[in-house]
Amino acid sequence: MRCPNKEGLFAITINPGIMKTLFFTLILLSSVLVCSAQSQRYIGSTVDEIKTMMQQSGSDFFFTKEVNTGKHHFLKYENMDQTKTMLFILKNGKCSHTKLMCDYSLLKQMEDSLNNNYQYQKDLTWRDYSQDEDYEYLIELKKREWFFTIRTSRVKK
Repeated sequence: MRCPNKEGLFAITINPGIMKTLFFTLILLSSVLVCSAQSQRYIGSTVDEIKTMMQQSGSDFFFTKEVNTGKHHFLKYENMDQTKTMLFILKNGKCSHTKLMCDYSLLKQMEDSLNNNYQYQKDLTWRDYSQDEDYEYLIELKKREWFFTIRTSRVKK
């Protein structure tokens, strides 16, 4: 039986291991939702706008590098435990689409998040719509040998 503490309140003891697991699970789930839900807002943005928005987003991604070979131009972000890499693919100075590459340990959570937040089409493809309804977004999940990708692109209605 537990006795009240000096303030008259009962204390509940929680195993630190359980708290740590719960904390990291919540962080992981929130970052999964941020990744899939926020990709649309970067499409059409410039390099500087993307960098500013990523800094302000509070996500667990950090800037890794910018690559511009003339043929390919993208910004690369990674998360701390290196289970996710986000690429912002740029054409004519603006983001044309995003590509999120993830470790297979995240597949079930990502699929559940996509199914719960977007309109499933077929063959691991979802649709989303902008608030002003000017654009539709195509979200495609592709399974690769060592990882899977989620590509988000904007399609005019």
